[in-house]
Amino acid sequence: MNKKIFLLSVYFLAFAVTVVNLAYSVRGSLFSDISDLPKGEFVSTIASPDEVSEIAMYKIEISVGEAVRCELRRKGKTRNVFWQTGISDAEVHWINNRVVVINGVQLDVVGGGFYDCRRGVSLFQEGSLAGDETPNEEKTNE
Repeated sequence: MNKKIFLLSVYFLAFAVTVVNLAYSVRGSLFSDISDLPKGEFVSTIASPDEVSEIAMYKIEISVGEAVRCELRRKGKTRNVFWQTGISDAEVHWINNRVVVINGVQLDVVGGGFYDCRRGVSLFQEGSLAGDETPNEEKTNE
């Protein structure tokens, strides 16, 4: 009888630990914030056409390889706007003073746009490809 109670206790404890680990994993992957990224090694800065904003690119070594983080620097403030794992470099170019294309992802960074590969969002949901025209381009040529 004691052996049976002991085994049930061990099984219950293993089950409880598994459920807790799973819950923390799901929480970490679904509710992580793009502002809580590692700093990384500075690579380069690309200024907007009006030179009011700039995108600073950082390379980060993570446990599963490499990643790139880009931050918007504008009027003395910084904000992460791009995070992609599995790469060591990013191609960045400005469309206009609001819109930047990073690795084919078009973002209205001045309007709050960002890309986080952990969100499971495809390129077509987050932004359009570099050659596509967006409504912001017509309205916001500064």
